[in-house]
Amino acid sequence: MLESLFWLLVGIVIGWNLPQPDWARDIQDRVVKFFRELTGKRG
Repeated sequence: MLESLFWLLVGIVIGWNLPQPDWARDIQDRVVKFFRELTGKRG
């Protein structure tokens, strides 16, 4: 379990430092919008 969390964190750090393709940016925008609507927060 800890090994899985470690590799997930490594992937997050690598992902933040590489440019995102357009399709990944679109998916991220949809997910962020969904959670903002769910919590009622404005961006």
